[in-house]
Amino acid sequence: MQETRFVVDIDGMDVPAVLTTPAQPRAALLLVPGSMNVDVEGNFAPMFPGQVQVNTWVYKQLAAHGITVLRFSKTGPGTGSVTRDEARVKEHYGEFPHRVAAADQFLDELQRRAPGLPLVAAGHSEGAVVVTQLARQREDLAGLVLLSGPSKPLLALMIWQQYENQQRTEGADAARTAEYEQALAWARDYAAGRTIPEDRPANRFGQMFTFFQNPQAVRYLRGVEQVDPCAELAQVRQPVLIVQGGRDESVHEPNAALLQAAQPRAEVARFPELQHFYKQVPAGLTPMESFQVSTVSDPAVAQAVADWIFRTVPAS
Repeated sequence: MQETRFVVDIDGMDVPAVLTTPAQPRAALLLVPGSMNVDVEGNFAPMFPGQVQVNTWVYKQLAAHGITVLRFSKTGPGTGSVTRDEARVKEHYGEFPHRVAAADQFLDELQRRAPGLPLVAAGHSEGAVVVTQLARQREDLAGLVLLSGPSKPLLALMIWQQYENQQRTEGADAARTAEYEQALAWARDYAAGRTIPEDRPANRFGQMFTFFQNPQAVRYLRGVEQVDPCAELAQVRQPVLIVQGGRDESVHEPNAALLQAAQPRAEVARFPELQHFYKQVPAGLTPMESFQVSTVSDPAVAQAVADWIFRTVPAS
């Protein structure tokens, strides 16, 4: 396996990338990272003082034998990305649609470096939303892999998952359900740019809106909230593989069923004992405990992705 490291100028930002090439590749895969400050290996740099560095190495470990894989980092502190043209960066970055534009440029780079191979795009977490939108505009993509992909916009997802957790552990509660529906309405208002009430702390889901009101992030996060992953996936024509961990505390297991309902042609690969980064974890961990597990990702996931590609994607 040959590994080549390089940078690509994406609208004034030098973004690190890694290309892994086996001796006899049968397909080429673009691996699009998830949210936050994540590097080419899938490691998360702290976004604010006191936040813990999280090392997952998951993107490196997803590079399967028999497939040329191009993976790249996000931008921000700790990712290795370097600003070269501040004016261009200010013009293009800061909004969610730019993530799709960046992925499109990296797909061109992969096509140039792996000519003649069938192209597949895989996105992890938020990256799954990115590649779903990318697939709608790139007919040369032969397949799509959603790795721990959400079925709802981020804020709506967080509210829904907290509600489902509380309903399951504490029992049904009519007052909680009313607050849940109110919070979802606020999420829709947020996505549309409408004013959100100031008395949110009275709602048990209201604290989730605090980060989303950060002036430095609101443009980006509002753009994320405007995208319905299921509605986008329903319009995808390519073959789709949905990969889901049963102990994923970031994107809960029911998301896979909702995605498949939106795109019935999709296949689902479930791994009951794996978390968000496909690591074996015991049941009962808190979301933060699960997120910070630093063991090796289960190689069965990369193998399942490779097997699906070889079975589904036409050879060149």
